[in-house]
Amino acid sequence: MRKIYLIFILILTFNYSQTDSRIKEFEKILGERQTKALNLLVSDFEKNLDTLYPDLSTDKAYKKYLTDIIADSTTDWEKFKFQSDKTNSEFHQSGLWDDIYIKDSVTGLRPNAIGNYMRALYKIKDSDTLIKRYWDMRESAGMLSNELFVSGTLSLEPDFNNYFHKRIVVVEYSF
Repeated sequence: MRKIYLIFILILTFNYSQTDSRIKEFEKILGERQTKALNLLVSDFEKNLDTLYPDLSTDKAYKKYLTDIIADSTTDWEKFKFQSDKTNSEFHQSGLWDDIYIKDSVTGLRPNAIGNYMRALYKIKDSDTLIKRYWDMRESAGMLSNELFVSGTLSLEPDFNNYFHKRIVVVEYSF
């Protein structure tokens, strides 16, 4: 019984260190200030989720947000805005916005396929199905409609306690 317990602990430790190394690698490529700006965005997003869905867990609140944002019955778009002025300012001043998006005179806005955000996701994309599919779609299709993003994301059964799954959603709704 002790051996089984020890093996179980080793497996958990290995999985945790693998996850931790992915986060470190992602943040190293993204950059320290940009990582702090992204963390601020996630914090503001989750504060808004707490306001919108106070009785739901974080995971369920993310999913509810996604289904609500594409629901035909949704008319109050203001409730989906989550960035504080301070966070929005840091999003731009840190260079994270420029790293994620490019202004285009024809289409208005498109993803920056060569920015550090995409490079950081590329580095870890093979470790997670949702990250890989998101990276592939963003690289090939650019900006996705809300409906395509939500249906694609939810079909992959995301875990919104996952560091990367949260950030993917937050970036999609941080223009």
